[in-house]
Amino acid sequence: MKPLIKILLADDDPILRKLLPHQLSADEFEISTVGDGQEALQALSEEDFTVVLLDVNLPEVSGLEVLKIVRQSEDSPEIVMLTSDKSLQTGIEAMRRGAFDYITKPAEAELIEAILRKAAEKHGLVKQNQRLRAAVSSQNRISATAPVHQSPQMKKIFSQAAIVAKTDTTLLITGESGTGKDVLERWIHSSSQRTDLPFISINCGALPENLFESEFFGHEKGSFTGANAQKIGLIESADGATLFLDEIGEMPLAMQVKLLHFLENGEYRRVGATRDRKSDARIIAATNRPLEQDVKAGKFRADLYYRLNIISLHLPPLRKRKEDIPELIEYFLDKLKTRFNRQNLEFSYFAKETLINHNWYGNIRELRNTIERAVVLSPNDFIEEIYELSDFLKHESIAPNLPSSTELLPLEEIEKRHIRHVLNHVGGKREKAAAILGITSRTLYRKLKELNLDN
Repeated sequence: MKPLIKILLADDDPILRKLLPHQLSADEFEISTVGDGQEALQALSEEDFTVVLLDVNLPEVSGLEVLKIVRQSEDSPEIVMLTSDKSLQTGIEAMRRGAFDYITKPAEAELIEAILRKAAEKHGLVKQNQRLRAAVSSQNRISATAPVHQSPQMKKIFSQAAIVAKTDTTLLITGESGTGKDVLERWIHSSSQRTDLPFISINCGALPENLFESEFFGHEKGSFTGANAQKIGLIESADGATLFLDEIGEMPLAMQVKLLHFLENGEYRRVGATRDRKSDARIIAATNRPLEQDVKAGKFRADLYYRLNIISLHLPPLRKRKEDIPELIEYFLDKLKTRFNRQNLEFSYFAKETLINHNWYGNIRELRNTIERAVVLSPNDFIEEIYELSDFLKHESIAPNLPSSTELLPLEEIEKRHIRHVLNHVGGKREKAAAILGITSRTLYRKLKELNLDN
């Protein structure tokens, strides 16, 4: 059975309070009554109502004042005002202040019911929207805890990041390309008090130098050729939110001065403007460049570096935190299961070992791409072979026992020597060699034939 719509009738007319509950459908509405504004506020504080029928002229606290107080709450019921004012001005003013609708007394029960239904419907949609927003926010917070960090180094970093997230301190994140700097800064934003506000990201290396100032600070109409309209910049858009400056080391020196000015006092000026503006944007910067060296070389301003580097978090490369790899494998595999609708996907033991033991010079990004390639190319759901991992044999991590002179050899020759080395190491036992190489025995036999190593 459909639940009753809970109505609060607040009116100083005792006759109306007695008659109206009997005129409205008892199968649809559950009505409580009060006689003044103070009683209305008390009832609303003690019980949840869907709609309030609120007389404008209430004793103790006026109906308009009750409306004002109730609408301050995000979780408030819908308000339908009751008025005897035939001029409609009172009703219109009430709606301007947040009332759903107004009813001029006296009114037919059918009209009142119709308006109450519409108000209840809106209240239901508002509640649904709130639940959806809460679910999204919750999901964002859950995803904020998702980054894999099983290694002691990463646990320490995320412990520090959790503290930093509660502040508005400028932060610098460093690390090789692909180590997850963007994941960390999103986690910090999601864990901060700014989580419900926009997260804005810009790659400084992707902006042409002549567009930097306009993109960052905005411009006024007519400030330069092509400025046909006013433009709001990133700093202004991120007011109260978080602005992530990726690859900060690529920012031109002229812009570095202006960014420093903003960081010092929170002020900026649009291109072509005559006055400064303020913004409460939190700045998080990241780079894969050695900024200390860039400072010494005159490529990066020392004062900006020290201003950004109030707190610095360095993400180690994946090859130095291999404890994270097994969980990363499962994380990416789970995502790919959903993406490709292949819920039975799994890696063989030797395939996993190959991934774990590889030195990922491309870090997490390279690992993710390799897993996706293996998934796409695997003919079945049991992934035995890490396809084309030989592409990376040029790295010393893959073939540590090769002489240094092989660095200039063709990849095929390096692969041949490495396979021969592994076979010699295991006494020619091909199945064991295939396991070490992370490929199936069938693939090893094929490679031996292709490389003329099968005799």
